[in-house]
Amino acid sequence: MSYLEDKVTINIEFNTITPLWTGDAWRESKAIRPSSLIGSLRFWFETLMYLGGILNEHDFDKNLGRFEKNINSEKFKKYLMENVNSYVSKVQALLQQDIPISSIIFGTTGCRSLIEIKSIKELDDYCYGNKLRLPNKICVAKNSNEVKEGDKCPKSSDQQYSVFYLPKHYFYGKFEVVFEVDKEILCPIFCPLLTFMDKYGFWGGKWNLGYGRLKIEEIKIEEIKESNNGKTNWKKEEFDLSKFNKGNGGAGNLKFCDLIKDASVFEFSEQDSKAKIIKIFKPKNNNPENLKEVIKELIRIKAKKRAETKNQSYNVSQKEYKKYQKYRHYLFGKTGKIDDEDLPQGSKILPFIEKNNGNYVGGFLSIAGLLNLYGRG
Repeated sequence: MSYLEDKVTINIEFNTITPLWTGDAWRESKAIRPSSLIGSLRFWFETLMYLGGILNEHDFDKNLGRFEKNINSEKFKKYLMENVNSYVSKVQALLQQDIPISSIIFGTTGCRSLIEIKSIKELDDYCYGNKLRLPNKICVAKNSNEVKEGDKCPKSSDQQYSVFYLPKHYFYGKFEVVFEVDKEILCPIFCPLLTFMDKYGFWGGKWNLGYGRLKIEEIKIEEIKESNNGKTNWKKEEFDLSKFNKGNGGAGNLKFCDLIKDASVFEFSEQDSKAKIIKIFKPKNNNPENLKEVIKELIRIKAKKRAETKNQSYNVSQKEYKKYQKYRHYLFGKTGKIDDEDLPQGSKILPFIEKNNGNYVGGFLSIAGLLNLYGRG
């Protein structure tokens, strides 16, 4: 189903801050997959809408891991026949069925996405191999601050070391993506989302390693006439959600900067999962030049913090131990299947790496507030 017709073409040039990994069914990343980029946009849009109170727990489908609901096409058509066939009416027709805003924007069964990728083109000196010469694995000692890499690590985690595997194929360099976006959501939704992604977001996969941080170098949008030094003025920190509320009342605006909180200490408790915020912590003494060393140090810090959380669970009852275990898995991530737990969870504590004036600055970004979706808040 298509309910908007007026499209805008947007050319965006990206540059990698950290490796971009968009693995296929064989867990290889030899091309930039459009579905992975769109999936990342949807995830962060849903995260902002949930933490901002626009989406609620009852909108979330645990089996799919996203906010999803299918459309009743007959009800949709009937509503339009009884009302003016306009953009507002079409959005209202979906809201009357309690379709989450993310499904309206990114599509669901019976409804196409309002944000699509038409093409991806690599630019300049790019590489799909291991341009940064990163090791295939990094291991952190459980009883000291020792960090080793490559063949010096055991084949897998054991009683002495926690092992983290790095993919040998990833994209590094510049590339251009051509988006097609429905005009009605360009300034209200798409531009604020891009602004967030440029500052804080992650693209692709392997976020637990700090991968997926991209910098927007240039955007060309003919429909936006405002300019700053000849460049398109696309940066907006406020979502206009006035058209996405049932009835006459508008949902108002949402400033994503209101959801960002800086933390002076790298500490996470169950209370953090109750707070619907994005917490950012930036430790001192990062290596300013070597990305590999920054990644190694952030993995070490995170592994130690995970171990501290595990140690807190030893002197408690079996029931309390299971509670602590689940909390640790949901917060720091896990693989495989454990009885009485949901699907394998991605980490909610992400190594956050920026590049300022050629220097790397590492820290952590927490989206622990998402644990409320699984009843862990």
